[in-house]
Amino acid sequence: MYLKKLIQEKIWILGILLLICNVLTLNSFYFISNIVQNIYYGIYVVLSIITIVIVRKNYSLHIHHGFFILFNFFLVYITYVTYIAVPLFLIFPTLLIFPLFCSEKSHGIFKFFSNLSYILLLIIMFLLLLMRLLFTSVTLDKTVDSPNNKQMIEVYSIDNGAVGGSTRVYLAEKYCFLFKKNRLIYSGHYGEAKDVNWKDGNHVLIDNKNIDITSQ
Repeated sequence: MYLKKLIQEKIWILGILLLICNVLTLNSFYFISNIVQNIYYGIYVVLSIITIVIVRKNYSLHIHHGFFILFNFFLVYITYVTYIAVPLFLIFPTLLIFPLFCSEKSHGIFKFFSNLSYILLLIIMFLLLLMRLLFTSVTLDKTVDSPNNKQMIEVYSIDNGAVGGSTRVYLAEKYCFLFKKNRLIYSGHYGEAKDVNWKDGNHVLIDNKNIDITSQ
């Protein structure tokens, strides 16, 4: 009971933490450990759902359908343009906001378009998730630390089944040996980047191609 009361009284702290999580993730900040990163995703989803349910239960919050038209299309844009797993994790809890907080006093035309945008968001989320689970496989092939150990190269293979695939090479800046910030420095065909080495602190050799990481 005490824990429940504490969470309800400190709901704004949860909100701030979730906002920070969103900003960091959308700016490509991740934990260096993939296991820790996946645990973080799980905690984020759970905290988001708890926050939404508590706000719904304790506050009389009704949001105009006009806001949800813009909000839902914004989520559609984020989901469609990025087409990666991270935004799917970020967006999933927000799917509860529309049915729980939409106002019943909005004009009929606003209700129609907000419901339409919400259905569109659900369809795109479902299709992208289905495509990723059934047809797309993302594999971390290798990591290569820089000479000063403050950066590392990550090579990912993206297998899209019959339609082909691609290879992406990211530069990961390390922070406090706990976090990293990824930046794409090379994109090529599937099966490339088999030979990746640091030439010096500013240059990486990818299959004998000299990549200047300072200009990327």
